[in-house]
Amino acid sequence: MSAALSDGDLEAALAQYERGAVLQPWAAGAGWNGGGLRSTLAYLMALRLPLSATVRAVLVTGDLALVLGEREIAGPGPAGERVQLGGRGSSVVRRQPDGTWCVVAEAWCLAPRDARPAQPLSDTGVRRRRGGAATDPGAHS
Repeated sequence: MSAALSDGDLEAALAQYERGAVLQPWAAGAGWNGGGLRSTLAYLMALRLPLSATVRAVLVTGDLALVLGEREIAGPGPAGERVQLGGRGSSVVRRQPDGTWCVVAEAWCLAPRDARPAQPLSDTGVRRRRGGAATDPGAHS
């Protein structure tokens, strides 16, 4: 995923998602909350900056996995301004019949690196636990 976004290959990035997948970014202190999978990825690609992703934990059950991690986009923007966005996010991925993993749903915080993330999309009441499984469906990032 990171390589496809960094290289500006929208079709390769979209191929990492299942049909009907959802991507919900949110930004601290900004009114932008994305506009669908294709438009969100196109917006990020228009920045023409490298995207880095770090997987922090993976929880697997059967053919589904929850991947927790961090993403960062940094460098000079299209108008020469300094861009440094990043933060935590999560992805739900599903194992495909060929053994690869595709994103079903994803939420990213795209805040300026020195800002605190905005409120999450919703409070699901899920409590965080330290640690995580060591398997790697997170390789899709």
